Amino acid sequence: MNDQPTIDLEGFASTAGGAATSAGIVFQQQLAASICARMLSGQPLDARFLLGVATPAWVRFETEAPVDDILVATSADGFVAIQAKTTVSLSCELNSPFGKTVLQFVKHWIVCRDGDRSSGWNRPLDRQRDRLVLAVGPQTPATIRVHLRSALQRKGQPGGGVPTQAQSQAFDIFETCVQTAWSSITSETFPQQLLDDLIHLVVVLPFDPNGADGDTSANILSKALLTGADAVGALAGLALICGQLMAERLGADLVSLRQVLVTKGVRLSEPPRYGKDIAALRAHSENVAKSLERYEVIEAEPGQPISIERECQSVVNAAAEAGSLLIVGEPGAGKSGVLNALARQLRVQGHDVLELAVDSYSVESFEGLSKELKLENGLLDVLKAWDGSGPGWLIIDALDATRGSKGEGVFRALIEQVLDRNTRWQVIASIRAFDLRIGMQFRKLFRGMPPSTDLSEPSFSSVRHIRIPPWSASEFDRLLEQAPRLARAFAGAPARLRELAATPFNTRLIADLISDGALNASLNNVSSQTELLQLYWEYRIDQYGLPALVCLKRIVEIMVNGRALRAPLLEAAGTDPAMVDVLPREGVLLRVEGDRWIQFRHHLLFDFAVAQLLLDPEGLVNGTIRFPKEEAQGLVLAPAMAFVLQKLWDTETNRARFWRVVVHLLTDTSGDPVIKSAVGRISAEHPTADNDALRLAEQAHVDARVIVALSHISSALAVRLEDEVDTPLEPWIRLIGALAPSAPLLSGRLRFLLFLFLERATGQTSRAELGFAARSLLAYGLSLPDPGNLMKSAIGFVADTYGTDPDSSRDLLAALLAPMRLQSFASVEIPALCHKISAFAELDPMFAIKIYAETYGFNFTEQHKTLLWSSQILPLTSNTKQDYEMARYELGEFFPTFLEKQPKAAIDALICAVEGFVARDHGISPEAREHTLKVNSRMVRMREDLSYVWAHDPDNPHGQDGSVLLAKFR
Repeated sequence: MNDQPTIDLEGFASTAGGAATSAGIVFQQQLAASICARMLSGQPLDARFLLGVATPAWVRFETEAPVDDILVATSADGFVAIQAKTTVSLSCELNSPFGKTVLQFVKHWIVCRDGDRSSGWNRPLDRQRDRLVLAVGPQTPATIRVHLRSALQRKGQPGGGVPTQAQSQAFDIFETCVQTAWSSITSETFPQQLLDDLIHLVVVLPFDPNGADGDTSANILSKALLTGADAVGALAGLALICGQLMAERLGADLVSLRQVLVTKGVRLSEPPRYGKDIAALRAHSENVAKSLERYEVIEAEPGQPISIERECQSVVNAAAEAGSLLIVGEPGAGKSGVLNALARQLRVQGHDVLELAVDSYSVESFEGLSKELKLENGLLDVLKAWDGSGPGWLIIDALDATRGSKGEGVFRALIEQVLDRNTRWQVIASIRAFDLRIGMQFRKLFRGMPPSTDLSEPSFSSVRHIRIPPWSASEFDRLLEQAPRLARAFAGAPARLRELAATPFNTRLIADLISDGALNASLNNVSSQTELLQLYWEYRIDQYGLPALVCLKRIVEIMVNGRALRAPLLEAAGTDPAMVDVLPREGVLLRVEGDRWIQFRHHLLFDFAVAQLLLDPEGLVNGTIRFPKEEAQGLVLAPAMAFVLQKLWDTETNRARFWRVVVHLLTDTSGDPVIKSAVGRISAEHPTADNDALRLAEQAHVDARVIVALSHISSALAVRLEDEVDTPLEPWIRLIGALAPSAPLLSGRLRFLLFLFLERATGQTSRAELGFAARSLLAYGLSLPDPGNLMKSAIGFVADTYGTDPDSSRDLLAALLAPMRLQSFASVEIPALCHKISAFAELDPMFAIKIYAETYGFNFTEQHKTLLWSSQILPLTSNTKQDYEMARYELGEFFPTFLEKQPKAAIDALICAVEGFVARDHGISPEAREHTLKVNSRMVRMREDLSYVWAHDPDNPHGQDGSVLLAKFR
């Protein structure tokens, strides 16, 4: 059993004190403390165990094993089972303390012989790795303490020599006890192997905790303490801890034992095996922190970096101290800077922090990551051994930098195992919003409620995260106050440039361009991040001509093919190494890891370089550039696709080339799904003007792929509408109107789009567009021999837009009430129509009356089985008659409201409905008598209808059909 319970310190002093009520227990605690001292210092077990260099791995007390006082697992995969006796005398009697101990040894041997390894220790004992120990105090007679111990050693050694008489006598008693114990346990023939095994396995360990053994234990423990620490006092505390564990039948390994000691104020040195690795991680973390400092500053003036504390920083710090967390945001929002500031604050508070920057490693396994970090042991083992008095933080920057490589699995598994082990380590990691949207496993790892509603992404409502926003107005103003040159550049600048500068990455680019001498006129013409990067490219790269482009293309090809955001420096240099010196000076590239690797200054620069050098717009337009899913490059290339599509968007007012590329990529059946996801999202974000998406409608008639592409676009649009309440609606509503004549080609897409926008559109023009599309969809449904579920939606859409064209809407909906159609589709269409009766009653009372009349007058008798809910566990069924009755139920439920708001129309509807009901179910006989009465000077003619029979109780609360309307009228 290798997994040890966590030590519970609650009531430590009282529990430990209560355990130490006898000399035997104190002796056992002191012996256990001696073993734990060796575990803490990484020293081998007592040489008298004859186990060589094996060290204790964990220890358990009062176990389920037959030899139950102490069980020690060793680094050699062995087990030492110890029975501790302050004093014991040699005896042949099985019920004596010595005889009981031998009986335990024999039982232990049998249990192990027959064991299934389920508890770890219960497997056949190994003479080289395992021991059964009788530990005795200094008061124990020499017959055991000296003679039996020597006799077993002689017997177990080849050519051990002739034993003394005392040794022989001691061994004979031991052998007698073994045989007697065997007979008391089993009727099997005594096996000679048992005695042979016990000779090699059993060790008599004299232990004097107040003498030499105590001094040795304190000396060994001192190796695990900081210089000057009180080893004797620490050993005494260790004995008390062992006493608590014994009382609770628990155990400890190195990590849990160190954690308890640290919590109790014992000053431990680094674990011997892991000290060097922990120091390496501290040094590496400091280097990462220094490298990330560049994301915390803006160098608005040459050589004068400016740092602006983000307003979200305090929220991030508080959330991180409360638990593991994801830092989310768009590229360039400042995630790395906030993360690094958090790490610095935690260090200042005295906490242990390990910072890792994902873009600094090219790894495919845990072993590779440990090698990159220059560790002798595995990273997880080092983190486990790195103890402290409080929580520690594993801070991981840029999870998205793995770009789909095997490194993603490495860091995901690292996070998962750190969280699963429930150690003192919290995990704080940053990731782009796009990568988190497609990274379901990361969302699961950080499941929880966002700690701040103001700084959260709506689409990640079940992920514990904080969204890093752009600069706030006050943050940006504070920056401009400290950067006069930057302030002058923005004085009178277009609003769009100011919006771009709200992203910290863009702010740095603008500051660099100003330093390069870019004129305000050049900057003022910039309206997108793509144009800003293009201007930066012209100033920092184009001046070096073709050599710079060739160098950068070679670098991005290495990175893309390796799915990593860095490249080996020598490989990147190629045959023209000058550029790998020049471009870092220009701030485009960085040389890192002792000049062994080269990477872009920011991930966005890499993405733009890919767009510039690898993604030819013409190739995308004509479809010659494809992204096969088997190449799995989507995560590397998707961000670059945004820049290419932005350029195409800006080149034409009708956006024809943009939409052509979108259709190519979204309809490629073997295309990379990540590319498709990114393109769908981008296409849902770009349209803002009324005509921006109309090209899709124009092409839907001539290119069937447009219909497939619309499926992807509308799905991405649905997500955006849910997440961003200020999404422009008009471009899409215009598209819906333009698609209406093509309803036969794309009824499914049109239905989905109407569903998305009907509740969101409020303007009269927009509602008119949607109404036209709704009527087109319904007209198409009416033309089909079997429209299926299309009609339910179409009827609802037309009802919701009835006011945009009442006459056309009424004509279409009235067709549902035609006798021939009722015979075929009444159970599906009439309930959908009646569900919207409130809209018709308000806008067109006469049509509402007609609906009441026809619904109650139609005699529906079919009872075919229908499915209400499809489930393999509990499917819900109905029948067509019950479905149709739902229409009458809807009308009955609405009738009191109808009567209150429009009494005359409601009474007319009641009369028509009851007449239809009576004619249908209670037809009047031709022989029925008529009666003429005079009421208030008016002649009233009445005919017998036998209603005194079928409507004898008008107050019946369980009335059905037309009688319900009469009851509600009364």
